[in-house]
Amino acid sequence: MYMNAGGETPERSSGGVATMTLLALSCMLLFGTSFWGLVVVLRDVPPVTLGLLRALLVAVFMTGVLFAGSRFLGHSWMTRRSNLIKAGIRGKRGLLMAVSIALFSTALPNLFQNVGMTLMDPSSTSSLTALIQGISPVFTIILAFVFLRERMGPYKIVGLLIAIPATIVLTTYGADGFRFDGTHTIGALFNLLTAVSYSISGLLIKTALNRGARPINLVTVNAMYGLLLLLPPAVISWAVGWEDPTSLFSSDIGTWLALFYVSVGLYGITAVIWYRVIRMGELSRVTFFVFLLPVFSYIVGYVLLDERLGTVQLMAGAVLLAGVGISQIRRKEVIKTS
Repeated sequence: MYMNAGGETPERSSGGVATMTLLALSCMLLFGTSFWGLVVVLRDVPPVTLGLLRALLVAVFMTGVLFAGSRFLGHSWMTRRSNLIKAGIRGKRGLLMAVSIALFSTALPNLFQNVGMTLMDPSSTSSLTALIQGISPVFTIILAFVFLRERMGPYKIVGLLIAIPATIVLTTYGADGFRFDGTHTIGALFNLLTAVSYSISGLLIKTALNRGARPINLVTVNAMYGLLLLLPPAVISWAVGWEDPTSLFSSDIGTWLALFYVSVGLYGITAVIWYRVIRMGELSRVTFFVFLLPVFSYIVGYVLLDERLGTVQLMAGAVLLAGVGISQIRRKEVIKTS
């Protein structure tokens, strides 16, 4: 019989792989709609205020889910002290980990992404944002190699060499051609920083999950700390007159629905499922599915926002996705046993 390097037979592990694949594809399909939702909300809600509102809604919703599940559904583990401690509510080491996760998965991405999207070409904001953030798996591969000692094989190296130049094109090419200045390029660079931030958070989340943190507890604590981290920049933006937090109250029902969707639906419920996927597989392999995010996002942007990408952007995006795809190719390593 043949076994993989981890010692599991294909039959034994196939069920887990199939479950992980189904969950990961579902998450990417849902996350792919997030850019459309953000474009809709950002029309009425300023970027920093939006980040704070998302964290607030998720913190309130997930806290309610934990207490409701524990009190009415009999899932006492949801509010068990040991599980909350593992998620980072106390203890110097756990607290540092939880705050770091909140910084790189909630605070910084919300600031970079929201501000960046308001600066980019409105004719292709969601699609181009998704393409630029599609390089996130490349950064994850590098970080996993350095900190998790995951193998850097030839396919990963080739994928990096292909994806990085394509990313440079996507961040510097706009409606007026190649430019290394201007608001569109600045917005694209902000979204590139978002991809870096998400890659760092993936490493931290994987570490926390490996230490026993449960996905639902981790998402809840993440939202709480993210809310605290986003509060100072939000207050500053209100105090100096950069943003008007009351603008949301003049929004129509569509904006409110989109806000709840990108907050509770994606940042809350879907994030719990994605954390479970991260816990199930090797980090640099799990992030392969992120490479599908721009595909789903482009379809959504094309249908719902009538967005169009130029030929150069489409070609660069295709090259980027090809590079990320090549980086995820795994050579079969089997051990023959008697």
